[in-house]
Amino acid sequence: MKKILYQVSFLISLTLFIYGCASTRPTELPSEESARLPWGALDLNIKSDYSEYTLRKSMGEALEVKIKDHGEKSSKIPFNILTLSGGGSGGAYGAGILSGWKAHGDLPQFDIVTGISTGSIMASFAFLGDESIDRLEQIFTTLKTEHLFTSRLLNWFSKASINDTSPLKELLIKGIDDAFLAKIATEHKKGRRLYMGTTNLDTGQLVVWDMGAIASSNRPDKAQRYRDIIYASSAFPILFPPQFIQVDIEKEKYYQMHVDGGLYSNVFMIGLLVNWSEVLQINAEKMSHFDANLYVIANRKYRESYAYKPAPLESAEVISSLLLVATDLLFDRTIYRLYENVQKRNIKFHMATIPNNTDFISSPMDFIPKEMQGLFDLAYKQASSSYPWKTKIELNEYDINNESQ
Repeated sequence: MKKILYQVSFLISLTLFIYGCASTRPTELPSEESARLPWGALDLNIKSDYSEYTLRKSMGEALEVKIKDHGEKSSKIPFNILTLSGGGSGGAYGAGILSGWKAHGDLPQFDIVTGISTGSIMASFAFLGDESIDRLEQIFTTLKTEHLFTSRLLNWFSKASINDTSPLKELLIKGIDDAFLAKIATEHKKGRRLYMGTTNLDTGQLVVWDMGAIASSNRPDKAQRYRDIIYASSAFPILFPPQFIQVDIEKEKYYQMHVDGGLYSNVFMIGLLVNWSEVLQINAEKMSHFDANLYVIANRKYRESYAYKPAPLESAEVISSLLLVATDLLFDRTIYRLYENVQKRNIKFHMATIPNNTDFISSPMDFIPKEMQGLFDLAYKQASSSYPWKTKIELNEYDINNESQ
């Protein structure tokens, strides 16, 4: 990470000399169409049925299937949600949690899985479960930085990034094929849902994608769309090139610029506060019979408030500290909002995070197998002997300035 940040600082200083060399981007949407969604992206307006891909249809069908399958049993209807955060090579921790949880014998089949940034790379495997969980160990203990991207300093001003991510895109082509999508589609048809998030850099908004619906479509470009979303969700601006996603308006093709979903929200879950019994005209009593659990696997630390790491008076070090503070605050605030939301809906909250005061990963942008193996092993050991999930977040833990409240 330090090396990359030095490169960023160097390139910023060069801007004054070679400004204007950047290549033009693909045709952007007209301003009056700026809110239009590409195919596969969910319309999050709960009242909308304008698009084929709406939150009401996607979540509604999932809940209806769950109620129907449960029948007239008197027991509560189990409903398990998994959300996977960003964190770069810290994904080794989440991989270890899922693998150890599976070994412990009580890894649930999740009804909804969401992933963002590194979590988007993990999400499909967590959604499929079983032997697919084993693929996570392989990915997050053997991948090296050069398997994902290579430096290209001289091309930064024409490509809007300091790294070439061709290796990562090649891996996605090899890993996401029609056979893989068929497995995702099969689970989607059972009423299970897989969502991923990207940031639309043109509008500054989070875009949520229904990956199971994409996998289930008859479109010939569905595999490419699936890959593009995973790539976009993990494409941190400047470090990685953005992903331009096509939007069709009549016979014209336009493009939105999508990047790392973690810029907007480091974890996400949609539809938690919607009164689904009213929206779907489902019997309110049946809706109250859900026994819902939200599991957050954070591939990063949480509230390591007292970490003391003085930064040298060097541009790269100051930028590094700034990014760490910004991403830490974003995650802390996002997770607290999520916690508050699930409390209102009587959804049980469970969170796993990389333990504070551990230093397995030198930088989330460096994929070093030895480091990731150590973090994976720690998480596996914790989860295989019953993971100590964090189930409550106190106000004074979230904001140390309010300890007296």
